[in-house]
Amino acid sequence: MPGTERSLDGRATILFGIGAIVGGAALVLAGPAIVVAGPAALLAVPLNAVLAVLAALSLAELGARFPRSGGAYAFAQQIISIDAAFAVGWLVWFASLAASAVFALGFAEFALAGALEIRAALGATLGPDDGVPLWATRPSAVALALVAIGAYAVMLTRSNRSGGVWLTLAKVGTMGLLGAAGVIAAASVSPDDVVGSFRPFAPGGVLGLAQAMGLLFIAFQGFALVAATAGDVRDPARNLPRAMLIAIAVAAALYLPLFFTIITVGVPAGTSLQAFAALHGATTVAEAARTFLGPAGFWLVTLTAVLAMLTALQANLFAASRIARAMARDRTLPPGLAALAPGGIPRRAVVLSAAVASTIAIALPTIATAGAAAGLIYLAIFALSHLMAFLARLRADAPAPFQAPAFALTASIGGAAALTLVVLNAFAVPAAGALVLVWLVLGGVIYVWLFARQAAAVDAEHEGAHPDLVQLRGRRPLVLVPIANPASAEPLVTVASALAPVRIGRVMLLSVVEHSDVQRGATVRALDPHSAPTADVEAAIENAQRVVRQSLSAAIELELFPEALTTVASDPWDEIGRVARTHDCEILLLGLSQLDDRATLARVDDLIATVRSDVVILRAPAGWHLERVERVLVPFAGRGDQDRLRARLLGALSRLAHPEVEFLRVLPLDTTDASLARLSRTLADTLAGRELGRVMSVCLRSDDPVASVLERSTDVDLVILGLPRRDESRGVLGAMARSLVAALPASCAVLMIHRR
Repeated sequence: MPGTERSLDGRATILFGIGAIVGGAALVLAGPAIVVAGPAALLAVPLNAVLAVLAALSLAELGARFPRSGGAYAFAQQIISIDAAFAVGWLVWFASLAASAVFALGFAEFALAGALEIRAALGATLGPDDGVPLWATRPSAVALALVAIGAYAVMLTRSNRSGGVWLTLAKVGTMGLLGAAGVIAAASVSPDDVVGSFRPFAPGGVLGLAQAMGLLFIAFQGFALVAATAGDVRDPARNLPRAMLIAIAVAAALYLPLFFTIITVGVPAGTSLQAFAALHGATTVAEAARTFLGPAGFWLVTLTAVLAMLTALQANLFAASRIARAMARDRTLPPGLAALAPGGIPRRAVVLSAAVASTIAIALPTIATAGAAAGLIYLAIFALSHLMAFLARLRADAPAPFQAPAFALTASIGGAAALTLVVLNAFAVPAAGALVLVWLVLGGVIYVWLFARQAAAVDAEHEGAHPDLVQLRGRRPLVLVPIANPASAEPLVTVASALAPVRIGRVMLLSVVEHSDVQRGATVRALDPHSAPTADVEAAIENAQRVVRQSLSAAIELELFPEALTTVASDPWDEIGRVARTHDCEILLLGLSQLDDRATLARVDDLIATVRSDVVILRAPAGWHLERVERVLVPFAGRGDQDRLRARLLGALSRLAHPEVEFLRVLPLDTTDASLARLSRTLADTLAGRELGRVMSVCLRSDDPVASVLERSTDVDLVILGLPRRDESRGVLGAMARSLVAALPASCAVLMIHRR
C-alpha cells in the first residue's frame, strides 16, 4: 500500500495471527459458553474452526487481490460501494474495539484474581464485609483495563510492528502445557465417569449450541485481523493464507483439550458443570485448573490468561487503527486519521481507537455481551466476505494471486452457516443485537451528517482515476453523445471515453434525422407502401450517415471505439431525452459551441429537467483533446452540488493527462480575514491527499466573480464549471455562467457539469 511500509514478513504475519487468535477470548468466555450450552460448548470449538477456515479462504483471496489495509472495509469499498464500505468498516472497527475491551477487562479480572490469591496466601485480613477488598472491585478492574489499553496504545504509536513475539510463544506454550496436563488428568478417570460428565450433552438444545458458537467465535476471529493489516504484509498472496490457516489450526489444537479438561476433570464432585461456570464466570478456566492441578493449575491458567489477553489486546488495537486509517483515507472518517508518523505509524488512528476501546470498556454491562456483539458482527462480515469474493471472481479480468480451492462449495456452505448463526444469536442474545444495532444507527447518522459528501467525492475521484473499480462494482456506465456536427466529434469522444473507458463502459454516438413531416410521411407510406421517400428525407438520412461516418472515423483514429445509433424524429431535443431515458444512460454529454442563443438554452434546460442522467456540456475548439490538457481551473462555490461528478472528471484527467489543477473560490469583499483564512484551510484540507496530481487552492475576495475567474484563467486549457441545481424560477445555465463562457477565449475549453 502506498505510503506505508510493509513491515510484516511471513514469520511475523504468522506470529501476529497466532497472537490475535489464541487464548484470550477462549479463556474469558469459556464460562459463559458452558452456561448456555453445557458440555456441547466443546462441539462449538471444531464447528467454529470449520467456519473460520471457510471464511479465511475467502478473505485470503480478497486480501491477495486487494493487498491494502482495512480488511472487509477495503474489500467492500472495492466491490460494492463507498456507503456499504462505511457500514462494514464501522462495524468491523467496533468489533475490533469491543474485542480489545474484552481482552483488557479479561486481563484485569485475571490479574486481580491472582492478586487476591497472593493476598490470601500471605494471610492478609479481609477487607469489607463481603470479603472483597476495594481494589478488587469492578471499578478497579476497569481502571486496570484502561491502563493496559493506554500502555499498548503508547507502544503502537512508537512501533509499526504488532509485536509480542515472546509473549505469543509463551502463551501458546503455557496453554499447551495446561491442555496436556488436563488430558493426563482425564486419562486417570474411568471411561464411565468421562462419558458421564457429558450428560446431558446439550441442555440448551440447538439454540444453546448456536449461542455458544456466537460467544466463542471471537476466539477465532483473530485471523481476520491478518486480512485487516494486508497493507503491512509482504507477499500477501503467500503469507496471508498461510498465516490465517496456521493460526486457526493452532487455536483449535489448544482450545479442544482445554474445553475437554474443564468438562471432564475441572468441576468439583457434587457440582454441576453449568452451575460451576455460572459461579466463576470469566475465571472458570482458572478455577477448573485448580480442581485437577491444585494451586499450580490456577497459577498456570492465570499466567496464560494474562499473556493471552495482552497479546490479543495488542493485535486488536493494531488492526483497529489500520481499519480507521483506511476509512480516513477514503474520507469516511476524519481525514486527519490517515496521517502517518515517521516509520509509517498511524498515530492518530491508534490514539482514537484506544480512546473508543476505553469508552467501551467503561460502558460494557458484561464481558459476555461485548463478546457476543463482536462475534455477531464477525459472523455477518464473514458471510458478506464470501459474497464479495464471489463477485470479485465474477467481475475481475484476472484471477487473484491466491484462489480458494473448491470455492463454490466452501463459499456457499460458509456463507449460509454464518448467516444462520447471525439470525439465531440475534434472537438468543438480544442485548448483543441491540448493541450492534445502536452502533450501526449512530454510525449512519454521523456518516450522513459529517462524511457522506466528501466520501462520495473521493470515491468518484477513485472511479475516474481507476476505472477497474467501476467494473469491480458491477457497473457498465453508458455515456450518450448526440452528434450534429462532425467537427465536434473528436473533443466529445475523448471526454466520453475518459468517463467510460473501453472494456469498462460504453460510449454511444447519437445522430437524429430531423424531419418535420415524419408523421405525415408515415401516413402516406402506410397508404402506399411502394411510395419512394421524399428528397428532403433522403437528404436528412444522407447527412446523418455522413455525421456518423466522420464521427466514427475520428474516434477510431484515436483508438476509441464507440457505438453509433441513428434515429428519426421531428424534434431532436425530445429524441435525445427519449434515448437517454430508454437506454438508462449514466451521463449525457452535449457539445454546444454557442451559449448566446436563448432558444437553445431553453431546450437544454428542458432536457436536463427530463433526463435521469448527469449532464456534461462541452464547449471546445476543433482538435481539442482531453489528454493534452496541462492546466485546469475549477471555480468552486463551496455548495457541493457537483462535487461527485467534478471529482470523477478530475480523476479521469489525472489518469490521462496529469495536469496542474487550481481550485478557485471567490468570496464577497466583506469577508473577514479570519473567515478567509478558515475557508482557505478548509479548501486545502479537502484537497489534501487526493489523487488529482498537482493541485493548488486559492481563496480570494472580489465583488466581480467573473472578472476574478477570467484573471486566473490565463494560459488555462480547461475550465470546469459546476452548474446549480435546477429550480422553476431560473434555468441551470444562469447569467453568470453564460457571461463567463462568453468572455473566455475560444482556445480554452469549458466543461459545465450538472448532477442529477
